[in-house]
Amino acid sequence: MTDYLVIVEDDDSAIIPCRTTDPETPVTLHNSEGVVPASYNSRQGFNGTFTVGPYICEATVKGKKFQTIPFNVYALKATSELDLEMEALKTVYKSGETIVVTCAVFNNEVVDLQWTYPGEVKGKGITMLEEIKVPSIKLVYTLTVPEATVKDSGDYECAARQATREVKEMKRVTISVHEKGFIEIKPTFSQLEAVNLHEVKHFVVEVQAYPPPRISWLKNNLTLIENLTEITTDVEKIQEIRYRSKLKLIRAKEEDSGHYTIVAQNEDDVKSYTFELLTQVPSSILDLVDDHHGSTGGQTVRCTAEGMPLPDIEWMICKDIKKCNNETSWTILANNVSNIITEIHPRDRSTVEGLVTFAKVEETIAVRCLAKNLLGAENRELKLVAPTLRSELTVAAAVLVLLVIVIISLIVLVVIWKQKPRYEIRWRVIESISPDGHEYIYVDPMQLPYDSRWEFPRDGLVLGRVLGSGAFGKVVEGTAYGLSRSQPVMKVAVKMLKPTARSSEKQALMSELKIMTHLGPHLNIVNLLGACTKSGPIYIITEYCFYGDLVNYLHKNRDSFLSRHPEKPKKELDIFGLNPADDSTRSYVILSFENNGDYMDMKQADTTQYVPMLERKEVSKYSDIQRSLYDRPASYKKKSMLDSEVKNLLSDDNSEGLTLLDLLSFTYQVARGMEFLASKNCVHRDLAARNVLLAQGKIVKICDFGLARDIMHDSNYVSKGSTFLPVKWMAPESIFDNLYTTLSDVWSYGILLWEIFSLGGTPYPGMMVDSTFYNKIKSGYRMAKPDHATSEVYEIMVKCWNSEPEKRPSFYHLSEIVENLLPGQYKKSYEKIHLDFLKSDHPAVARMRVDSDNAYIGVTYKNEEDKLKDWEGGLDEQRLSADSGYIIPLPDIDPVPEEEDLGKRNRHSSQTSEESAIETGSSSSTFIKREDETIEDIDMMDDIGIDSSDLVEDSFL
Repeated sequence: MTDYLVIVEDDDSAIIPCRTTDPETPVTLHNSEGVVPASYNSRQGFNGTFTVGPYICEATVKGKKFQTIPFNVYALKATSELDLEMEALKTVYKSGETIVVTCAVFNNEVVDLQWTYPGEVKGKGITMLEEIKVPSIKLVYTLTVPEATVKDSGDYECAARQATREVKEMKRVTISVHEKGFIEIKPTFSQLEAVNLHEVKHFVVEVQAYPPPRISWLKNNLTLIENLTEITTDVEKIQEIRYRSKLKLIRAKEEDSGHYTIVAQNEDDVKSYTFELLTQVPSSILDLVDDHHGSTGGQTVRCTAEGMPLPDIEWMICKDIKKCNNETSWTILANNVSNIITEIHPRDRSTVEGLVTFAKVEETIAVRCLAKNLLGAENRELKLVAPTLRSELTVAAAVLVLLVIVIISLIVLVVIWKQKPRYEIRWRVIESISPDGHEYIYVDPMQLPYDSRWEFPRDGLVLGRVLGSGAFGKVVEGTAYGLSRSQPVMKVAVKMLKPTARSSEKQALMSELKIMTHLGPHLNIVNLLGACTKSGPIYIITEYCFYGDLVNYLHKNRDSFLSRHPEKPKKELDIFGLNPADDSTRSYVILSFENNGDYMDMKQADTTQYVPMLERKEVSKYSDIQRSLYDRPASYKKKSMLDSEVKNLLSDDNSEGLTLLDLLSFTYQVARGMEFLASKNCVHRDLAARNVLLAQGKIVKICDFGLARDIMHDSNYVSKGSTFLPVKWMAPESIFDNLYTTLSDVWSYGILLWEIFSLGGTPYPGMMVDSTFYNKIKSGYRMAKPDHATSEVYEIMVKCWNSEPEKRPSFYHLSEIVENLLPGQYKKSYEKIHLDFLKSDHPAVARMRVDSDNAYIGVTYKNEEDKLKDWEGGLDEQRLSADSGYIIPLPDIDPVPEEEDLGKRNRHSSQTSEESAIETGSSSSTFIKREDETIEDIDMMDDIGIDSSDLVEDSFL
């Protein structure tokens, strides 16, 4: 049995329908609290104001009580007026979409709502009711029509009526359903629009579309590029399917003219609208030319003008050329008058061409073209010359043009001639340096004396094959007869200029000769042997080096080296026979480099292991270097494994190929040679592997090979002004400040080390010398460790590449550092060879020893050996003076007084002899030794165990 529901409005009376058929039957009303007093009518029931809850009616019939089922009284909120709202998510749909419409009743629960819509008859549609009580009472009725069709278009109406009162309210919305999406464009302007120059103008287009469109603008069929200061577009939604797009021109310009198109598109439709925009500009004349008709004498003047609106062209003439500055002298040309014809030919919307034709021009006149429109006018004038006068002017103009061309050509040739690179010796001798090191004076080589006793007879020199050729000169192989008694026939290298050399280049070669005469001999430089300066071209005769330059030697022996050392080296020094953990074996300390931010990208190369060389078991023996007295190495017994490690060093036998010890040997010898040059105040300025030659016995010799190198086509040299510079080898101060010192040579020495231990690689591989390269050098970029260098060798490179020159080591210190990386046996061998060189009758040594002997007249010695050691003792202080990096003034070239104190040096005594030789000056009179001197030398050789029958040959040449 179901309870009855009695609905009442708040604070309103209600009827509980307990009706009886017998009006006399007593009926009472009960709730949970007992009998409820209320008026009763047998036809209606109990009438009154009841609280919410269940009520029961009870009747007594014939003494028997009967009860009804409970009547539940429920109070609903109701108002005297209906608050009804209707809402449609969209009013436009396309077929297949779902229509959703809602009606909401506020603050009233006693409501009856009815829907009326096109699909109601067919029962199409779903209704739902949702009651919301927070924050206020709200009844939401939703109508959903799925899969809408065009027939579902029409009015959708909801009508609400209060259940307890006669109160009604109705709302309606019109919905349209389309077969598919659509777009309509409604412009507010025509297809041809004009805008004044610098005017701000808006072009508005309204678009109706469903589904929502994508709107874009084109100019001349290309996507319009917006600029906030020139042209902008925007789109705004006005209503459900209405949109407004606006094109805004900001200060219109002439180039804004063109065809503009608005394109609106959605998934079902595409529409566009195009209009042409013309920017109205004042008239301007593009061209005014004279088309003469040759011998007939007729002439036509053509005037082309543009503007918007299209300009009109008017012609004027001035017959008195001297009075044309006065406007009154100008008259308007009338068409077809006095054999004058005018024509107008519009080219396009904004360009017009005007013609005026004169049947014959007998004297010079002036013609004016006047182009004008609403926005402005412009005129231009032209002189018409009679044909007879024109021919005369043509000839004069041709002569003048030809003259100008000749003058310009001469200027270009002179400029090219001046910019053509000239040969210059790279080696320079510094005379003095300012305290800050930024101002220095070079010794002018042309002011140095040339000792004619260096002169060698031309008939004693036979020239052979060309060893190298460059833009300025060449180096040829030669044979010299009579340079010395012990070596009457000697293979030499001869430097010479090309026949086309200029006087400045001859002076440069002579400067090189004078500098070489003042340097003196050294084992590790290409020594001067003689010169031919008279009765013909200048020849500089130097030592001949069998293996050529170091770069090519490293390239040729790369495969041999890699086959012996297939792995990259390990950092430890045990590959050189030293134990880095044993400090007792070191006589120096490798200084740590303090990183002050100058170095960027100091990345380490991959580090793998060297193949240990200490495992080699074969017997090692030093080979004699082609039976030469001055380069014979000492012989050693095999006392340890270390002997075999230096087997191939300072040896004439090249069958062993290239080894790691060879690389370190080259490094050491270059340092010794550069130490010697630094002690003579000589700055090399082009220290690189290409300028290091290799003689038999793997003796390294520093040279300047620029004369025989085509630097204009050599990628290692970069054009700067009228010269070519080896930028990748130059220190920063040399590149940016044109400052060259021995410390800039130290930087180049570091690059040379990189070349050696990369087996002849090009520095800064893969990098072009451009602004990026210069910026990297300035910011501290340095090369990584080459594959075959140890960390100790790379540390030397890093020290050489310090951006502050004064913090770089001197060549004296570099010699010490590298020397301590070598085995002791190598040091002894090198010193013995160097000593033999200084005791030989090598032309360069013998030439200087004669002058040196003059300084010791009156001094008594027990034997020649003591005299030689004393002769070698005066270099220590000079070598140490090079540590500062800036060279002291040149020493006096006059002979040293006899009383001068010649101190004994503490290290490398063999190297000091060349210093003493230079200190004593040049006074030798011949290339052949004096008879008495030869006897003394032979006795000295016998005393030290050297066979005096050995001849001085070309091992170091």
